[in-house]
Amino acid sequence: MKKGEFIDSVTDKTGESSKKTGEFYDAFWESIEEQLKKGHDVCLTGVGTFKLKKRSARKGINPKTKKSINIPAKSVIVFKPSKNFTDRLNG
Repeated sequence: MKKGEFIDSVTDKTGESSKKTGEFYDAFWESIEEQLKKGHDVCLTGVGTFKLKKRSARKGINPKTKKSINIPAKSVIVFKPSKNFTDRLNG
């Protein structure tokens, strides 16, 4: 599902305008991003938790050339769904 399809789906369920739903969508993700940048986890009760995880630098191999490369350290966002959410999806 793409962003526009998601906004249309929520608009159909809430009766709000697409513009307002789009503004909410953008604000929602901006808020999550801000909290992760501050080093905070974002726990959405009944849905799951977003966390920022640091990956250390490591050596890798370029699969095309088979040469050794250095992969720099970076932060990645991880999402762990709540048990309640997975239970609802599994019926």
